Amino acid sequence: MRKIFLKILQFKLKIIAQLFILRYKPKIIGITGSVGKSSVKEAIYTVLCSKFKVRRNLGSYNNEIGVPLTIIGEESPGSNLLGWIILFFRALKNFIYDKDYPKILVLEMGVDKPRDLDYLLSFIKPKIAVITSIAPAHLEAMKSEEEIYKEKSKLALGLSRGGTAILNFDDERLRRLGLSLKHKVLFYGFEDQAQLFASEIKYQNKGMIFNLNYAGSVVPARINSLGRGQVLAALAACAAALTLKMDLISASKELLKIRGLKGRLKIFKGKKKTTLIDDSYNSNPASAKSGLEAAGALKENGNYQRLVLILGDMLELGTISKRSHINLGREAAKIADVVIAVGREAKNISSNLWFPDAKTLNKKILSILRPGDLVLIKGSQGVRMERVSRVLLRDKRDIKRLPRMTGYWTGK
Repeated sequence: MRKIFLKILQFKLKIIAQLFILRYKPKIIGITGSVGKSSVKEAIYTVLCSKFKVRRNLGSYNNEIGVPLTIIGEESPGSNLLGWIILFFRALKNFIYDKDYPKILVLEMGVDKPRDLDYLLSFIKPKIAVITSIAPAHLEAMKSEEEIYKEKSKLALGLSRGGTAILNFDDERLRRLGLSLKHKVLFYGFEDQAQLFASEIKYQNKGMIFNLNYAGSVVPARINSLGRGQVLAALAACAAALTLKMDLISASKELLKIRGLKGRLKIFKGKKKTTLIDDSYNSNPASAKSGLEAAGALKENGNYQRLVLILGDMLELGTISKRSHINLGREAAKIADVVIAVGREAKNISSNLWFPDAKTLNKKILSILRPGDLVLIKGSQGVRMERVSRVLLRDKRDIKRLPRMTGYWTGK
C-alpha cells in the first residue's frame, strides 16, 4: 500500500513541478556528481543570491520526491495525509500567482542507481549542468565507475538549447565528456589548462586562501571552510556566476559568505585540549582522500602533538570495498601517528586499533587521546561517526553543528 501511495505521489509531484516550470520559466542549474554535490549547491546558491532571486534544494531533497518539492517550493509533510492535501491546495494557489517565485533554481540531482537521472530529466531541462566528479560510490547499485559516468553525464547531454556544461577539468572522464559536447563548456579545476582554475592554495586555521585565474585575470579569494573539495565548490560557484554574466571580482567577494555544511571538515574544540575535524557526514574513497589531505596539511602547519585518524566504514562500494579500505589504510599510515578503524569493512584498514562500532569506541576514546592531538573523524552515514564527535566535543552547544542530531535521526 505504501509503495502505491508513493508512486501516485511521485507522479502528481512531477506533473505539478512541470506546470510550475512552464508557468514561471526559471533558469535551472542542475548539479550531480559522486563527491561534493551539496557543497557545490550551497556555494552556487550563496554566490548567486547577491544578484538573483534563487532557490535551492533543502537538505537532501535531491530525489524523485525532493526535487519536485523544491521546484514547487514546499517541504515534505512526511506520512501526514492531511499535510499532503494542504500542500497540494497551497501549490495550486502559488501556481496561479507567486510574486516571489525565484528566477533561478539550483537543483542537486542525486544518482543512486541506473536511470535516476532519466526520471528527473523527463521534466527538467537545465540551462546549466554542473558535474563535480566521477568516483566510486553506490557501487552496490552501479556495476562500475563507467556506469556511474554514463548515468551522471546525462545531465550535460540533457541541457536545454543554448545551455552550458560546467565540468571539473581534473576528472579525466569529465574532460573527455566536455570535449565531445556540442553545448558550451566551462571547465574548472586545479590544472592550469582549465578555463577557470585555482592556484597558490594555502590552508589557514579555519579556511583557505587561493587565487582565481580566468581569461588572463587573477583574483584573490578566501573561503571559511577547509579542504580542496571546498575550493572546487567555490570554483564551480564562480563558473556558474560567470555563465550568468556576473564578474569574477563580485563573485569572489561572495565566497566569504559560504558556510560549510555540517559534517564536512568542520573544526571544533575537543576534550583533553584536542582539536577535532568532524568530517562525519559520509565517506567514499575520494572524500576520504580529501579528508586525509586536509588533516595532514593542518598538522603540518599547526602546533599539534599528534595526528589521530578515526576512520569508519566506507559503505556501498560493492566489489571494490576491501581494496578501497586497504588503500585508505596505506594513505593514512603515511601521515598519521595513530589510526583507529571503526566498522566491519574498516577491518581492512591497517590501523593501530579497531572497534566494531562507534558506540564501542566511545567507551575507550578519551583514554586513547592526548592533549594537543588533532583528530579527524570520518565515515559513511551508516556508521554514524558523528556520535564519536559528540562524545569528544568540549562545548556541548556545538552538538547542533554536527550532522544527524535532530529530527528523523534522533531515534536512530
